[in-house]
Amino acid sequence: MLPTNPPIGSTQTQGHCVRLPYNPHEIEEKWRRRWQESELDRLRPADLSVGNRALFYNLAEFPYPSAEGLHVGHFFKYSGLDAYGRYQAMRGRVVFQPMGFDAFGIHTENFALRTGEHPMTLTARTTAAFRAQLSRCAMAWDWSRSLDTSDPRYYRWTQWILTRLFDAGLMYQACAPVVWCPRCLTVLAREQTDGDRCERCATEVTERMMRQWFLRTTAYADRLLAGLDTLDWPDRAKRLQRQWIGRSEGRDIDFGDLTVFTTRPETLPAVTFLAVAPGHPSAGGTRPHPLSGEPIPVFDAPYVVESYGTGAVMGVPAHDERDRRFAVERGIPFSDAALLEPGAADRIGRPVVRTRMRDWLISRQRYWGPPIPIVHCEGCGPVAVPEAALPVLLPYVEAFRPTGTGDSPLAADPAFVATRCPRCAGPARRETDVSDTFVDSSWYFLRYPSAEVDDHPWDLDRARQPDFYAGGPEHVQRHHLYARFVTMALCDLGLVPFDEPFPRVRLGGLLVKDGAKMSKSRGNVVGPDAYIDRHGADVLRCALLFTCPWEAGGDFHDDTIAGIERFFARLWRLVVAALAAEGEPADEPTAEPADPHLTSTIAAVTDAVEKLRFNVALARLMEATDSPQSVASLRVLVLLLAPLAPHLAEELWGRLGGAQSVHRSPWPVADPAALERAPRTIVVQVDGRLRHRLTVEHDCADDEVVRAAVAAAGVQPARVVHVPGRLVNIVT
Repeated sequence: MLPTNPPIGSTQTQGHCVRLPYNPHEIEEKWRRRWQESELDRLRPADLSVGNRALFYNLAEFPYPSAEGLHVGHFFKYSGLDAYGRYQAMRGRVVFQPMGFDAFGIHTENFALRTGEHPMTLTARTTAAFRAQLSRCAMAWDWSRSLDTSDPRYYRWTQWILTRLFDAGLMYQACAPVVWCPRCLTVLAREQTDGDRCERCATEVTERMMRQWFLRTTAYADRLLAGLDTLDWPDRAKRLQRQWIGRSEGRDIDFGDLTVFTTRPETLPAVTFLAVAPGHPSAGGTRPHPLSGEPIPVFDAPYVVESYGTGAVMGVPAHDERDRRFAVERGIPFSDAALLEPGAADRIGRPVVRTRMRDWLISRQRYWGPPIPIVHCEGCGPVAVPEAALPVLLPYVEAFRPTGTGDSPLAADPAFVATRCPRCAGPARRETDVSDTFVDSSWYFLRYPSAEVDDHPWDLDRARQPDFYAGGPEHVQRHHLYARFVTMALCDLGLVPFDEPFPRVRLGGLLVKDGAKMSKSRGNVVGPDAYIDRHGADVLRCALLFTCPWEAGGDFHDDTIAGIERFFARLWRLVVAALAAEGEPADEPTAEPADPHLTSTIAAVTDAVEKLRFNVALARLMEATDSPQSVASLRVLVLLLAPLAPHLAEELWGRLGGAQSVHRSPWPVADPAALERAPRTIVVQVDGRLRHRLTVEHDCADDEVVRAAVAAAGVQPARVVHVPGRLVNIVT
């Protein structure tokens, strides 16, 4: 628990009390009000044109408003994105940074079921609460272009996209074995399971045969794979998508009427059994071996997935560890028959290419989602709802709880179900399933720049890819993959001019609290409000960013709050002292002083922010405030602090003579000549382990550097390895 009722602007941590020499709440409220009045972060339609080369589209994954509020993990990710966006603005870019709400879907509906509140009223309440939190947190959101996926003005165009995919043959209905969650009472896409459990509620899933709607993602498997090579994504993100798509070249081999897929046809002589998915009708029988003609048994095996390949695989215990374990358990004999030569193996069966990825199942037998825009006519079959009749409005249904019958609650509303066929005008019934929430989020980046437009989903003059997309690793195999498919399909239909949605993605790391992942069951889901109430948004923002590398994540402890407040207090006092000594500045600075120490700080902070290492940037700024500074140098430090602590930097910038907002002032540039004279930071290692960091002057002789490193390490060296300007490794 946080300490109760500390003095405003102070924190109590492990017996220490730090009081800020200013009131952070007054300063933050003042600057939030002024930024809002001046519309500092609001862009005009002309700014959003694809012809504006200065535009920097800075996008964060929008949240599900499926709780009472955000937690500090959200704040951590958004703070990093916002710091990077503010930095880009100071580098001369016109930054577009929108925010909205992924409000439809099972997350929000399950929250409504837990609280007993209808999703329509609950969503309105939670989105308002989320927006209030997001507005307090010093983020440069352009709220003029916010969106809510449950707004008919938005889901009209979600439905329109589905009708275009349907007309293009990329959306179809089929009866197929599907994954069913007995707790959520709906089908799930296979991407929405974690092993054999629902990724939302952790309930073990089952399988049903149902008639469902699918999107043909497998038709784009090769392009989805090839496109990864062109993207500036983390290696782990590309690896996860490649694994999920799972392209395999192999051969189909017939064992009588049972066909198996294998990537190792050369092992055919060593096959001693066939394995099929549980429930397969061939289980318990036998099939003749295609080479020997001998009957071999067919077993059902839990490791066989019916929807992958043919649903049957060869059992080769002599050459496969998993097959060996299964054979030992079942008493199946081994065969050490010689493998086929390559030429012979290539003549077995038929060459095929398989993917692990299946077509995207988008039907949901739930209430809170956009109705799938299809009507069923006995004469015409399924017909897409014409654009003029969109949106198909989601009606208010009092009994919104899922039924578990395979029909959504909309099926019980006769007024919704009964309609006329758009093609023949005869009697028809509406589709009562709603679409998966990942359909809503597959295109939202296109809507933000055109959010005020009502007669088309996006203005082609504003249709652009985000320059930077801050996401989470949990969405790589779901949201990111689906958005790539939809964008490729829209490009092929001539509706957008590019086929990749997110050219540059970075994944924010997971923030844990006091060593444990934040979760409601553990009782350690920590919201930002209490911290902001006590310490201000800037303190919390910098404490989170200082805790750990933004892309790696880490453990957040309240102790970090005190360290940030000491840093802020020290900087404030330095500004007060410098102004008292030098007098009020007459005008805004025109150039940075060519001081080598300051130049080194500029270079280090710039490099750290470019690499999203905000913890390193803060550490260098802390070092720079360890000694008295001039007004000129403090102006530079405040500019460097601005992306990280927006309110405090704005206040100090004004006191130091800044005429315009610090967030619209130029980012400092390191003087190359001064940088040559700047001090060097030397890493000191003992037996390869980091022991110390040593700051030395640029012209310090090598032997002096080594002596200083040995003295700092405090060990007796047997040998010393010196990499000039970078490293001293002391071998003991």
